[in-house]
Amino acid sequence: MNEKEKQLMRQSKWKRLTRQRWFYPVLYITLVAVILAGVMVYQFQASDVTEDGNQTNEENPSQVADNNGEEESVPVTAEQEDLVMPTLLGDQAEIITKFYDAEATEEEQEDALIFYNNTYYQSKGVDITSKDGQPFEVIAALSGTVTKVYKDDLEGQVVEIEHDDTRSTFYGSLSEASVKEGDEVSQGDVIGVSGTNVYGDEEVTKVHFRLLEEGKPVNPNF
Repeated sequence: MNEKEKQLMRQSKWKRLTRQRWFYPVLYITLVAVILAGVMVYQFQASDVTEDGNQTNEENPSQVADNNGEEESVPVTAEQEDLVMPTLLGDQAEIITKFYDAEATEEEQEDALIFYNNTYYQSKGVDITSKDGQPFEVIAALSGTVTKVYKDDLEGQVVEIEHDDTRSTFYGSLSEASVKEGDEVSQGDVIGVSGTNVYGDEEVTKVHFRLLEEGKPVNPNF
């Protein structure tokens, strides 16, 4: 018997088998049994995973609750504020003295020098004035706590605000301060009024502003 005849014989046997009345009921029952078995196996495995998870929590209760039985709170990091110019002048604000940057161009460095007592000094901040030359309100560039309010012989009235462990701001050349040490201020709150000082151009009303990172002046990049 050749291979083709064997194949025809197998097909004939399969056809005779499928014609039996019991064939399809048995096939249906078998498929149902296989499906049920699969469902039971899946449920059994899911139950094991749940029990393992519960056991882990029992072995490490500190991950679920604190010593008082309360749920452990998840710390949320506050979003850091973006620095704003310490005035409400908008387009009327003018920076007349820039921050001295060692990597800036020669022209920019010249604009960041302060002439006092026949000597040029590198500016540690920026001097801001109004284009119309009138006094203006000075605001907190960031939210924080007022740490110092004092009168300086060179800088005039000064307000210093601490914002976090690393950042603080300095506001000099004020004619008056409207806050006191210990005050909590929000970004945009008025803290004083611009004025003049002897460290620089005494004829211009302005605010001398500094941004400090870990105590060191940095460019505020207005």
